[in-house]
Amino acid sequence: MNVTLEKVENSEAFFEIVIEVGKFEEGLEESYKKNVKNYNIPGFRNGSAPRTIIEAKYGPEVLFQDALDLVVPDEYYAAIKELELKTFGEPDIEVRYIKKGEPISVKVRVPVKPEFTLAKLEGLEIKVPKADEVTEIDIDKYLKDLQSQNKIIIDKSKEPAALGDTVTFDYKSTIEDDSFDGQEDFKLILGSDAFFPGFEDKLVGVKKGDKLNVEITFPKEHVAAQLAGKNAQFRVTVKNVENIQLRELNDQFAQEIANVNTLQELRLEAKKKLLEMASLRYSNTEKQAVVKALTDMYEFSVPESVVMEQAQAMLEQFSNQLKSQGGTIEGYLQMINSNVQTLKKQIWEDAKNVTKSTYILDKIIQEKGFEVSDEEENSGIEAFATSLGMDKENARENLGPLLGKVLFDLKADKVAQYLLKHAVITML
Repeated sequence: MNVTLEKVENSEAFFEIVIEVGKFEEGLEESYKKNVKNYNIPGFRNGSAPRTIIEAKYGPEVLFQDALDLVVPDEYYAAIKELELKTFGEPDIEVRYIKKGEPISVKVRVPVKPEFTLAKLEGLEIKVPKADEVTEIDIDKYLKDLQSQNKIIIDKSKEPAALGDTVTFDYKSTIEDDSFDGQEDFKLILGSDAFFPGFEDKLVGVKKGDKLNVEITFPKEHVAAQLAGKNAQFRVTVKNVENIQLRELNDQFAQEIANVNTLQELRLEAKKKLLEMASLRYSNTEKQAVVKALTDMYEFSVPESVVMEQAQAMLEQFSNQLKSQGGTIEGYLQMINSNVQTLKKQIWEDAKNVTKSTYILDKIIQEKGFEVSDEEENSGIEAFATSLGMDKENARENLGPLLGKVLFDLKADKVAQYLLKHAVITML
């Protein structure tokens, strides 16, 4: 193997690997052994046709891809070692033209760790708001959420929908012949005024299986200027009708739902949980503030490929979060009177900051030797697996490539704790 480093810029290395003829021939032979059973050549038993016969019938390129899959990874890692590159992410690999009997050129672009010197970690100055207080109003809301989670559902699939019923439906909408929005399994309580004005009234009386067109006109003073005064058409398919009733908040509710004796005890339990949640939010705010202060100390370029990957993950996470709440990105942007370009720009900046902070935290972990105990590691892995709905008994094996992220996050949290312990914190 011959490897040539072409350049390193913006935290990305560009180099060329030349795979020698003999090395690729080894890969071709392995590819043949792996795939010969898949070729049925007349005159030969299944799996016994010589390689030359297979290549003559299907062309020599028939074995190329598997040969590359076998050879290129080894050549890549050998090149990284020879060039002494500290990579940080997946490579972009381009295999040039392949001609049997000639060396193969492979172009590689891979993110690398930026070069910078760590500044003093102690004495970072941050400002954070005080932890949220828990009020009686917060407790009331918490209990209402418990009511909603433990509601009584009465199926009305054969009855017409009435005010107070929940209708589940799919819809696609247009505004003056332009596609506007659409969603499946959207749930709406009739009479809640939670959707577009005038829409809910048109669903009173519908039954499961009904298909209808709903037309509404947005008010001229609508908060979203692009919708004000315009006509909209909704193609609706009703999928279910239910009457959802909330259980009364009393001692019986407390006993059955929370295994406590009285409603007052349930309120005390609710306050305790809300205080724990407020403490966790405050802790996360502190960590975010100190990591931002740390990140702002450094100036270096981050590779666009890594930022793009992070931005896509953040956009997907945001989209899934909205979907879980019955919304869409399009609907969210209309509600806040924004647009896709503005959202993407903000996510890109956030992704760039996350990427930059990740580089810095990784350098601190490596140079300062931050570690986690076996107990902390196992606990963190189990907690992450549980959050994904995985069986925590085999979490380490099931997480696969996500395991590295979990371990990094645990160590990064140790760094954040150290920074906070030695930071100058001002309460707002």
